[in-house]
Amino acid sequence: MQHWSSLSRRGFMSIVGTLGLIAAAPRMGFAQAAPKRGGTLAIGVEGASTGDTLDPRTFNSPYWAVASGTVFSTLVEAHGPANELRPGLAKSWEGSNGGKHWVFDLVEGATFHDGRPVTATDVIYSLKIHDAEDSRSNSRAIAAAIGSMVAETPMRVVIELKEGNYFFPAMVSNYPLCIIPDGTTTFDGIGSGPYKITRFAPGEAIEAARYDGYFKKDAAWVDEVVILAANDPAARASAFQSGQIQIASGLDTRTAALLKALPGKSLISLRGSQFVGFNMRADIEPFNNPDLRLALKFAIDRKDVLKRVYSGMGRIGNDTPIPPNDPLFATGIAQNSYDPERARALYAKSGHKGTLRLSTSDAATAPAVDMAVLFKEHAARAGIEIEVVREPADGYWSNVWGQAPFHATVWGARPTADMILTTAYSTGSPGNDSHWSNTAFDTAIAAARVEPDQAKRQALYVEAQSLLSSDGGVIIPVFGDVIEGVSSEVQGYVPGTQPCANYRCAEQIWFA
Repeated sequence: MQHWSSLSRRGFMSIVGTLGLIAAAPRMGFAQAAPKRGGTLAIGVEGASTGDTLDPRTFNSPYWAVASGTVFSTLVEAHGPANELRPGLAKSWEGSNGGKHWVFDLVEGATFHDGRPVTATDVIYSLKIHDAEDSRSNSRAIAAAIGSMVAETPMRVVIELKEGNYFFPAMVSNYPLCIIPDGTTTFDGIGSGPYKITRFAPGEAIEAARYDGYFKKDAAWVDEVVILAANDPAARASAFQSGQIQIASGLDTRTAALLKALPGKSLISLRGSQFVGFNMRADIEPFNNPDLRLALKFAIDRKDVLKRVYSGMGRIGNDTPIPPNDPLFATGIAQNSYDPERARALYAKSGHKGTLRLSTSDAATAPAVDMAVLFKEHAARAGIEIEVVREPADGYWSNVWGQAPFHATVWGARPTADMILTTAYSTGSPGNDSHWSNTAFDTAIAAARVEPDQAKRQALYVEAQSLLSSDGGVIIPVFGDVIEGVSSEVQGYVPGTQPCANYRCAEQIWFA
């Protein structure tokens, strides 16, 4: 039985929020027949690079999110369109002391792919490495919030947080926080997930075979899984159309109408919180100037982006990672809208002169390239000159993301609004790809995590969003619908708010 501290399960889910999901015709029938074993599932996903490794601290793209959900396990899992928290390696969890004290009891019989049992010491090691001195993990802010961890028994982990956080169980569902054997230093892909790696070719593919020792006996139906590095959106769509892959993530909204007309193909539109944005590194010139950052926020025509890049399939953003269809969305703050004259005035006030180089790539999805080109057009009307630099997909996440002064980013949905606010924008988080730091923002989200009163908690998140929208280092113009393709031969697929069935499609599906 799961325990939820002073929050009921329903109360917790009201905090998490439910994001919409709309299935595009033809609508799928997800579980028409009894599951059966057999077959090879091929998944095409963006975000791979030849420099990739199997170190979970480097997992920071859709490709590695799917790989994590296929090969590894987390303590807690988020499922379905409501991000329902379910047991992973933890069969139950209980919080107390205002969300500071957490006890996780592990499932019995879980083993790693090399046969070793999963124990509390493995959990402690797996979480601790994300806060190591040399860690660039986008989950470092989550791990850094841990004050102490104790293996009370081989199957019980007691975690004491530095500050209370009612959202902590949802946070440890984050895909880089997968559990690996204690003392791992070579990072050879040994996990406890449904599939065991048989071949890893960085930037090309991961091949994996069903792990017969997987602790979930009602999952992992296909014999083999191939996760293809399909960074090019046109190639991804072509592979889906031809039947080379059965599941394709991140399809272009402009080709959706053509693909959904094909026999044996289904498209699913996820109205979650994934977004493509542009980071302005707030810690270096020229973007350490708040007037310049605000000028650029008024220099992009969001309605035009929604129309021309996403074919109207999405919602306008306000430079925070919380979309309008999230219950925590701050409706009362001013909308950053296209205003060339205001942008021109703010740009002049900033004192900047010359061209701004904006790095973008298909690695951050096809809309990142098209949006950058449009942004250049929009900004020119405000007297702001932008040079669009199209970077190669290979190496983008290691060489450009979080490093270039002005660059495209993409973030997938997270189980809670607090998780994305913490990992992507809190001071000191390696996931903070704009390097923005604001003490008032950090204070607001820290207070919200321990606030039991819903109205007060909402007010704190509104304050955080207001600061990010007006001062932050990210431009988030639109929350585009995420289109994924699923072949009709695939059964058992249950969409989530994140692509590929919250990255766990491999263990879910079977073939008709």
